[in-house]
Amino acid sequence: MKKHLDSIIYSFPFQLVLNHFKKNQLLLLCWVLLFSVINGGFAKSLGIPFLFLSPEYLNEVSFQSYFIVGLTLGGLIVAFNIASYILDGYKFHFIGTITKPFSKFSLNNAIIPLAFLINYIIQIINYQMVYEFMSFWHASVLASALPVGVFVSIFILQLYFWFTNKDFREVLAERVEKRIKKLKIGRIAAVKYHQDLKSKQAEVDGYFDLKFRWIRVSKKSNHKVFSVIKGIFDQNHLNTVIAELFIFIIILILGAFRDYPAFQIPAAASAVLFLSIILMAIGAITFWFRSWAITGAILIFFLINYLTTIDFLSKTHYAHGLNYKTKAVNYTQTTIDEHASPKAIADDRTTTLKILENWKSQFKEKPKMILLTASGGGQRAAYWTMNALQKADSITNGRLFKHTVSISGASGGLIGAAYFRELKYLQKKDRSLNVYSPTYLSNIGKEALNPIIFSLLTNDIFIRYQSFDYGGYSYPKDRGYAFEQKLNKNLEGVLNKKLIDYKKAELNADIPMLFLAPTSVNDGRKLYITPNSSTYMSSKSILDDSLNALMENRSIDFLRMFKNQDAENLSFLTALRMSASFPYITPNVNLPSEPSLEIMDAGLADNFGVSDAVLFLYNFKDWIAKNTSGVIILTIRDSKKAAIIEKKQNLSLLEKLSTPISNIYNNWSNVQDTRNDLLIEYAAEWFQGNLSHSMLTYDAGVAFSEDRLDKMKHIEERASLNWRLTGREKYNIRNAIHSIENQKTLSWLNQSLSSDD
Repeated sequence: MKKHLDSIIYSFPFQLVLNHFKKNQLLLLCWVLLFSVINGGFAKSLGIPFLFLSPEYLNEVSFQSYFIVGLTLGGLIVAFNIASYILDGYKFHFIGTITKPFSKFSLNNAIIPLAFLINYIIQIINYQMVYEFMSFWHASVLASALPVGVFVSIFILQLYFWFTNKDFREVLAERVEKRIKKLKIGRIAAVKYHQDLKSKQAEVDGYFDLKFRWIRVSKKSNHKVFSVIKGIFDQNHLNTVIAELFIFIIILILGAFRDYPAFQIPAAASAVLFLSIILMAIGAITFWFRSWAITGAILIFFLINYLTTIDFLSKTHYAHGLNYKTKAVNYTQTTIDEHASPKAIADDRTTTLKILENWKSQFKEKPKMILLTASGGGQRAAYWTMNALQKADSITNGRLFKHTVSISGASGGLIGAAYFRELKYLQKKDRSLNVYSPTYLSNIGKEALNPIIFSLLTNDIFIRYQSFDYGGYSYPKDRGYAFEQKLNKNLEGVLNKKLIDYKKAELNADIPMLFLAPTSVNDGRKLYITPNSSTYMSSKSILDDSLNALMENRSIDFLRMFKNQDAENLSFLTALRMSASFPYITPNVNLPSEPSLEIMDAGLADNFGVSDAVLFLYNFKDWIAKNTSGVIILTIRDSKKAAIIEKKQNLSLLEKLSTPISNIYNNWSNVQDTRNDLLIEYAAEWFQGNLSHSMLTYDAGVAFSEDRLDKMKHIEERASLNWRLTGREKYNIRNAIHSIENQKTLSWLNQSLSSDD
């Protein structure tokens, strides 16, 4: 028994795994992260695991998409083997005496990658059966593409060495021997490497060869390794350089063709490529710095951190359509006050009153006014908002949007609302257009994450060497541009307009006013982006009452502030993106001001748009009370309002450290809800007409009527927060409209608006 146990313990594969846990914790972190992702332990609420378990390529989950992920995973495995070989090869002296040492080392180093691959395949099959409702056979066929891609990638990368008659180390060592000799640091590292070879040796009894035969290690052959010390050292050095350059060249090539859909690889593949770069960097740093590796890594980090502050390397993200060549706006309190002068406010109020009069003229009697608000929440919110608007407008025979005067909100919700608004506008020109067609809901549900992650890897992290022209100006291509192009393609180009293109349509009340209100990172103010100026949304219009404290210094009017920078020329897609700038995904936009105004997601200030609706109501409360039969604030939100209070178990030390911060983040929407409830309560006091607040809510755990229960599947999980939804998530979102509460709201809306006919 002891003999068999010793043969396992002192086998080469086991010793390599043991060495990884003992010495190569940084390399293992990459695998720990990947294991965590595919098993749902990392960023599940953001949908990161789904990017790996159900990758999309050319807008569909297919054999090709898994194959591409497999190709990059194979590259990661080779990178892992190279890094391991560089760091640990010298500890096993017999490697220097065998043919094709790297290939055999890689085979015996396959336990961790193989375990991950098996785990990955199992999770893919399970995911496709549970989330996408596939059969076991269909899911297995899809999953088989992953190992095929892995093996093809590894085979291609090893092919060069297999077709040479020389050992792996000899092929590389001969080409750089003279150059390495000239480097002082190379000679120093070689001497240190020689000392390590003499002093460190791991005991190994046997290993697997390339035919999977068990070969016992000869104890007499170890002295031969010293004759190739420098060759191994040279090989290791060049091997790292070649691997890094090879991956970097692939990234540059892919980036050069980024605008072609065929080159936009799945987001998971981009992430694996990035991990390969990190893994190789870890191996290189550890090899060169040895015991000083952590210190060296910290120094390199601070060096890179400093370099990014230099203007040449600093990356600005632009608002497409604006003029960045002209003199920047002097962003001071004085300038803000000048653009929100009493005259400016009065002029903008007059313009909006004309809009309200034009809207009222469409009705014979005093109509109900709807102030529509749509919550943020990535594609989940966009899909739910579109679904809810289609159903609500259809049930009310088109009256919902006819009665809607303004739309406010954040992020994905406003993208969904803007898309439906545009379709309704197109329907006025073409009566045959069916705005309730499932095709349009399908369009808003198409993934938009692949080009963002792909652009982040191929462009934003390294160098931005491509540009494009828009509105007479040139801008560098970044992941913001990639998102806009993908969204434009998904929505069939209907939102590819400039801000000014909506000026006349809103003025004539052909479409509701849309208030895009991203947040300034600099000072927390809202930036109101509208085709007709709306300075009345600032605190200047609010007198001494209960709203003053809540609305003080709350906004900047985009059109007036950036008039000289060609504000009306702003791309509407860019405006939507500015309102949906989710951290790390779509970059914060820098506006042409001094200091530069950095713009972030509108959800930071109010993710539900209720405060904007109440403020609009306040500004025109007298006209609205006199000319309407009541106001309905209709909120379409992608999360339940009153969350269940969960009982907390005993917290670990790490949880106790992180809980204060996580509580603030997790309860931010609750804080906004409380604030918005107060605003509506105040509004009920000062508004002289009828005021109602109703909601259409996406809630994965809602109750359904009995006649719907037999048709429902898997409604228990809430959709993830990103720009890519799974088939199951879309199914859940579509069917959430049939909840008891949502059906009550739709019925009430229909009755309320029918009374106006």
